[in-house]
Amino acid sequence: MKLTRLGPALRIALVALLAVGAVTLWTAAVKGGVHKTGVMDAQRYAFLDAGRFWVKIWNTQWYGDQNGEKAGEWPGGSGVNYLYTGNHWFGTLIDGKIYVSGDFPYGAGGTEWKPQPPTENELLESTKSNWSSRPDKVKTLGDKDTYAIAKDDGAKENGSIPTQLEVHGICWGAPGHDDWVVLECWLTNLRSNTIKDCYMALAHDLDIGGSLDYIDDLVGYDGNDNTDIYTNPTLPGQLWKDGADGIPDENDAVNFASSKASKPFVKGQGDVGFKRMMPYMFDDGGEGRNVPGYCGVRVMGWLDDAKPEETLIELSSQHSWDIMNDPDSDAYKYGYMIDTGTFEEITTAYDWRICPAWGPFELEPNGVLHWYTGIIMGDSLNSLRKNADQCFADFLGPDGLPNTSDDWKVVAPPASPRLIAVRGDNQVILRWNPRYAPGKNLETEKDPRNDLVDFDGYIVWRSNIGLDSGWEPILWVDRLTTNPNKYFPWGWRSGERIPTWDPNLKKDPQEPDLTKAPAVEFERVDGEFPAPTRQGPEVRLRKVGGYYELVDGVDGNGAVNGVLDNGTRYYYSVVAYDFGSNDPSFTVLPTMGGRNANALAVIPLPTSRNVLDDIRVVPNPYKGSADWEEWTGSGARLGRIYFMNLPPKCTIRIYTVAGDLVRTLEHNDVQYGAEPWDLTGNAGVQVASGIYIYHVYSPDYGEKVGKFAVLIGQN
Repeated sequence: MKLTRLGPALRIALVALLAVGAVTLWTAAVKGGVHKTGVMDAQRYAFLDAGRFWVKIWNTQWYGDQNGEKAGEWPGGSGVNYLYTGNHWFGTLIDGKIYVSGDFPYGAGGTEWKPQPPTENELLESTKSNWSSRPDKVKTLGDKDTYAIAKDDGAKENGSIPTQLEVHGICWGAPGHDDWVVLECWLTNLRSNTIKDCYMALAHDLDIGGSLDYIDDLVGYDGNDNTDIYTNPTLPGQLWKDGADGIPDENDAVNFASSKASKPFVKGQGDVGFKRMMPYMFDDGGEGRNVPGYCGVRVMGWLDDAKPEETLIELSSQHSWDIMNDPDSDAYKYGYMIDTGTFEEITTAYDWRICPAWGPFELEPNGVLHWYTGIIMGDSLNSLRKNADQCFADFLGPDGLPNTSDDWKVVAPPASPRLIAVRGDNQVILRWNPRYAPGKNLETEKDPRNDLVDFDGYIVWRSNIGLDSGWEPILWVDRLTTNPNKYFPWGWRSGERIPTWDPNLKKDPQEPDLTKAPAVEFERVDGEFPAPTRQGPEVRLRKVGGYYELVDGVDGNGAVNGVLDNGTRYYYSVVAYDFGSNDPSFTVLPTMGGRNANALAVIPLPTSRNVLDDIRVVPNPYKGSADWEEWTGSGARLGRIYFMNLPPKCTIRIYTVAGDLVRTLEHNDVQYGAEPWDLTGNAGVQVASGIYIYHVYSPDYGEKVGKFAVLIGQN
């Protein structure tokens, strides 16, 4: 693959050609209508949600969600979204005509990348339980994956470019590696001749805070300033250094590269690194609230895999435009792509887009452009930079070199066990199974990084706040490891439990503080309650039929201890961790799985007949909106109330005060005890303001009648 730069004559000719193209600016009113609803007819999607950054991936090579659900939700479970939509553009000039594959901003009228078999009607989604379902070329292992293949068969202007785009979405749940998703992409030239004047661009509409918190966003670009340096935060024992601007410099901190070296990925040739080349967006706070969080886009890869030291993909431009200037023609889009050397930072808050691009390059017949895109989050600019550098370090692997067998194998905790929960009276029963798939047992599998069976134990987490915060370890099951090359950052494997962390053990900054969690030796968990702990009373833990069973909210004998309250929603997760390796030939820190991989919620309730007394309608009265409701494209809330504290199985009937049946809801759930109602009748029409009667019937507990009020159009 050949990398070139535009000459002045060609640049002038292309700009002149662009001037002839029809360019229509969308008005704010038109854009507002499409911007918040979008057209996703007959498209399929899957979720990358094993980490803290949740993103919906589409089989038409879009990512994000124009309707707001898991649209770059961060932290996962918080309901705050950052990525409205992202799309791939491939542009070229053939026989004097401009061709661009890819849509922006919203795919109104249909998408250009058309799904191909075997994923024409579905988007392949896999976890560690079905690696074999992915194509052979997909080598990278994530905790959750998606894969889709599409061709440029939906061109709207000069016709399609015979090209094929494959996108493999990847995410990880391990702490320190869970604030991003990665898209592995292959663009293939299906023409019989070489395509020249090629550009690749990644158009993003980031709405920091959600789809109605979009007019106060700002744009930054990380990679302009090379006046200060700092050291690698991913290497133990080395400290950050701030430059004159008070923040880490804009060169990466991986220390695997040098912008001044002829072969930048050979270790020891300088400590400057190379520019991150990462556009990002953040919130100005102009709408009365300042949403924390920075979202950045970093491209990683080489134009020639055989010569990575010579052909690192460098962004040739980063353009931004606002809601009034969304490009509606190939000429308009190609103009953004070819206008190289521009790296825009926006200091006026508005609804902006970012579009990093690189080129020009050439694609020979059947030639493939292979790259990775990291969509990365951070709670501050420093945090974003650290995460971007760690993502790049994971890409290179422990040896710091591209295109070697350890790429993307830095993160490999044991798989997450299957977890279920059953609620009881002031207690919750948790059961998890290490056999997470047929023939798969996380306790006996080898780690692909070091070829060791390095499973080392479980941590049980609980939160009474939500999926994104408030987590505390409530149980620690630790294995007595005997491998001579193990790390010892957790547990009593040297004979005694470590009450404080020894810096000589190279403690991971993401390591949980387990000093107060009840600790059970893995080898002492058997088929009978209770299990002894190392530093306190016994716990209600056993292992039966291959399942671990923990009863939370009781002591070792089963007596309620007052820890859990009926009617309160609790969140649980069980993660496995490994012991890492201090083998001089391959040093790996211990890694634990991510909580979001199997987190669930459960509300304990009494099992007696008086469970019906706890049923509530919230909010009551309903006054036009509630905090948990999503925004619609018209600027209104999605009307919704909840029936809370329901028995596991029941039927809810809603009536007017005149006795007319409005809606029937069937509830069947042993965990949540809540059933939503969207304020519509059986015909799908929104109900009017008024008083309503509800009747709950449970075959196990009987029936209850109550009333609630609805005020439509209020706030």
